[in-house]
Amino acid sequence: MKTLLITGSGGFVGKNLKEYFSDKYNVLSPRSNELNLINEEEVKKYFIENQIDYIIHCASIGGVRGEIDRNSTISDNLKMVDNLLKFKNDNVKIILFGSGAMYDKSRNLRKIKEEEISRVIPKDLYGESKMLIAKKIQDRKDVVCLNIFACYGKNEKETRFPTYAIEQNLKKEPIIINQNVIFDYLYIEDLAKIIEKFLIKTPQENIINVTPNESISLFEISELVNEISDFKSEIIIKNPILAPEYTGDNSRLLNELPELKFTSYKDGLKILFNHLKVMK
Repeated sequence: MKTLLITGSGGFVGKNLKEYFSDKYNVLSPRSNELNLINEEEVKKYFIENQIDYIIHCASIGGVRGEIDRNSTISDNLKMVDNLLKFKNDNVKIILFGSGAMYDKSRNLRKIKEEEISRVIPKDLYGESKMLIAKKIQDRKDVVCLNIFACYGKNEKETRFPTYAIEQNLKKEPIIINQNVIFDYLYIEDLAKIIEKFLIKTPQENIINVTPNESISLFEISELVNEISDFKSEIIIKNPILAPEYTGDNSRLLNELPELKFTSYKDGLKILFNHLKVMK
């Protein structure tokens, strides 16, 4: 069984990937207090002590909604990637994650293509760091950068909208939307399956938007939650003006994985609904 290093395993994506790959690989998932990826000596020592075949780099600084990125966000995120690239063996593949923020999320992003990266510099430090990482690895065959616009599923924070909407419904309370917006929400297990394929397959392009075929608004998510549930929550939209769209073109992804099938929003939300209902 080959060894897979997953960084950032305490976060939403990392936690789900650790669970998904646990019976497929020997998974190493050190937390930040066990391996400080910003510390060059710690990373060097870790790679000397562990024979690693693949890396999924989920660890990241910044990008938390409602929080201001710290001043070191760009340097910290770049340093983590630099250290992994420096000390891994040449034949070890890294899968890391970009973000819709790398295209500058302060503007309308409607099915934006990968070719647009760096044409507009993101206004936030997190987005700029993701843009710079993509530029750094764009010519490497040993790194794949998967750009996530939105992702949902079990283990996400209660403040993330799909879980929030379901929790409100389960409490028989209104679902409140500050401002409606259209997203590309990818179901977490679909992401895991995409990653599984790219651990083995070397894509023609190494910077790829991972977005589903269909986009969805927060209001439509709320409607689906009501459709799944026996209780119908009132849906309240505070600001009637639609916020800037946040969606990415997935042509590259489908070109690399033409057989790829996505979990429908209704099916994904139903799985999450049943999970949260059992957890209550």
